[in-house]
Amino acid sequence: MKTFVTLKVGYSIGIYGCSGEYFKTIIINGKDIQSIEHSGLYGSDDRVNSILKKNGYIEKYLRSDYGKMTREDYKGRFLSEYEAIKKIKELLGRKPKK
Repeated sequence: MKTFVTLKVGYSIGIYGCSGEYFKTIIINGKDIQSIEHSGLYGSDDRVNSILKKNGYIEKYLRSDYGKMTREDYKGRFLSEYEAIKKIKELLGRKPKK
């Protein structure tokens, strides 16, 4: 299956406000997985994504956080490393070892 995900990973601020947005696009074609990092402004991610869509790729949405994280940003939303390992094993259908 040909799919892709674009995550906004950051932004820069200049004298007059936002001066750039930064993205990572993950492109999956069967077992082949590649990624590119790119930047731009005012819909640049949509312009990059449109090339993939025109070539038969399906866009998938994944929520992403970026920028400075405060306690309120991550409280209750992020799993610890150990909880993440347990969750992944559950997703894979295996019982986690204790």
